[in-house]
Amino acid sequence: MKKRLLSIVPMKRSHIQACSAITDASDPWKTLNVRIDFQNYIHLKQAYVCMAGEVTAGFIIFTPEPVFARGGYLRAIGVSPSLRRRGIGKKLLSFAEKETARVSECLYLCVSAFNRKAQAFYHARGYAQAGKLADLIVPGATEYIYWKRLRPISLISRRAYRD
Repeated sequence: MKKRLLSIVPMKRSHIQACSAITDASDPWKTLNVRIDFQNYIHLKQAYVCMAGEVTAGFIIFTPEPVFARGGYLRAIGVSPSLRRRGIGKKLLSFAEKETARVSECLYLCVSAFNRKAQAFYHARGYAQAGKLADLIVPGATEYIYWKRLRPISLISRRAYRD
């Protein structure tokens, strides 16, 4: 595929088939045999796709508002297997970080213990493991909690902590 301009746009129903094909062919969804309810996240305005021209190259689902310990939450990210290692995942993650940093100090995510490539991807982008959750998605599977500070702790937050 020749190089095409990448753009990130809100996910629409017309993108669901391509995004489902990505999860069907990718971990952790393939190994854990789980699916994503894309329609729900479209409704919540938490789902975006990365377009390479007219091709749905990848997707990201995240909640930028603080949901845990002053941080947003990255629910899922996926890139078409044929388009990996072209900066699409990095572009999607950077987009989520910038949007989240507007309203939250940190971004959290879970990554499957068996998904070493995903762990390396997040580690290379400044994420650190903060804990682990056994049996979160399916029995016998462990998820690691990762986090990254996106902006300095606000003055208001520091005062509230001291008081």
